[in-house]
Amino acid sequence: MNFPTLRFPLRALFLPAVVSALALTAAILPSARAEMHEMFATKAEAQKRAKQLKCEGVFAMGNEWMPCKDFATYQKAVRKGS
Repeated sequence: MNFPTLRFPLRALFLPAVVSALALTAAILPSARAEMHEMFATKAEAQKRAKQLKCEGVFAMGNEWMPCKDFATYQKAVRKGS
């Protein structure tokens, strides 16, 4: 079986995908890093953070607490950068 030869470097196909993946990772990492620190030992601490994020309520995650009424609301608040 004869395979056609490539007339351009194979990396030309993958370079745009790699650049896009790196850009996406850079965009995601700051919010992921912020979310890692949003677990609180007490409900009062989570309520204080909820006020800073301008969201209402808190919710339990295992033995810890997170700000906002639910995770989706929390994620939106963090993305706003409050």
